[in-house]
Amino acid sequence: MKYTVDLGCWGSIFAVPTDVVDKYLKIAGSAQLKVLLYILRHSGEDFDIESISAQLNMGTFDVKDCIEFWSSFNIIAVSSDNVITPAKSAASAFQPAAPTPLPQVSKSSPSNVRTPEITPTETRSAASSSDAEKTKLENDVQLPKKTEPEKPSDTAVARPLRPDPVYVAKRISEDKEIEALLNEAQYILGRPVSPNENAGMIMMHDNDGLPCEVILMLLTYGASNQKGMRQIEAMGAAWAREGILTLEQADEKIRELEESKEAYRKVQSILGLEFRKPSSKEEENYSRWLNEWKFTDDMIKEAYDICINSKGKYIPNYVNTILMRWNQNGIRTVEQVRAERSKNHSSSNSGGNNNTGENGRKSSFDINDLKGLGMFND
Repeated sequence: MKYTVDLGCWGSIFAVPTDVVDKYLKIAGSAQLKVLLYILRHSGEDFDIESISAQLNMGTFDVKDCIEFWSSFNIIAVSSDNVITPAKSAASAFQPAAPTPLPQVSKSSPSNVRTPEITPTETRSAASSSDAEKTKLENDVQLPKKTEPEKPSDTAVARPLRPDPVYVAKRISEDKEIEALLNEAQYILGRPVSPNENAGMIMMHDNDGLPCEVILMLLTYGASNQKGMRQIEAMGAAWAREGILTLEQADEKIRELEESKEAYRKVQSILGLEFRKPSSKEEENYSRWLNEWKFTDDMIKEAYDICINSKGKYIPNYVNTILMRWNQNGIRTVEQVRAERSKNHSSSNSGGNNNTGENGRKSSFDINDLKGLGMFND
């Protein structure tokens, strides 16, 4: 009778260095762990960045970041031709590495190893110890420089001002507030945060000067408005330039942004326009019409009709100029607009300026004067 043991998924396992858990687990992101586990699972094989990117459904830049992170801690090695392998062979994967022998200096050393002549001023006194003389000799001898493994050039120059994974890991390990920020970001965004995105948040903190709590508020606003991390970083830099550095200032800024967005939706509805993504200038104008100048729906529609009748199409800056003049002249109702038109009509009949629009409608402003401003050109 034969017996077998069904080990299930335990029938095929691979080892993970204890340093990964003991030293780096708390500073490694989920993407970095995914890349490492994939590489260790295929220990003994060669990898390239593209194949890992395809298997893990990650961007090649993020994969490069993860590889550089583990390479900096000697967990994996990167060859000059972009081939990735575990740093040690399977047979000795977790054995301490043998110490590298020091170069031997002798009379037959190559020409690039120079033993300097000892001048009288450099000669030690007879009372000097042999250890001191040895130290002096070692300091004077120019030993060959250790050659570092060549890394892919595109990794080094892709984003030169962006923190590399080693710096990110260092900031996480030395600053509990940064660690908490990056952990909380995953819950706000509802997904694992890539090393590249971690670097972006650290840039907002270290380079732009935004406090962690302001960054979290910005992330929350960005996530609720389907903004990508690049857009969030750009907003963070803009907030820093505006001096938005407290929760109160951030809350006020978000309130303004929400008002602008709501104003755009409302004006589009008033004018019966197709909804689309607005420009920043449009949001600024529409928010001014409703929230600063306090114009009613009827007044905005009246200015729109004047624009269509005069120009034959909708030009936001034209309407903005009309409303600006009405605001300056204290015209707040459609009745006042009509009264002003009637006044202008009477003036034109008595020899005054003719303020008649292209279709014969009377204008409540001097259209020639407005044209001179050049404020509503296409």
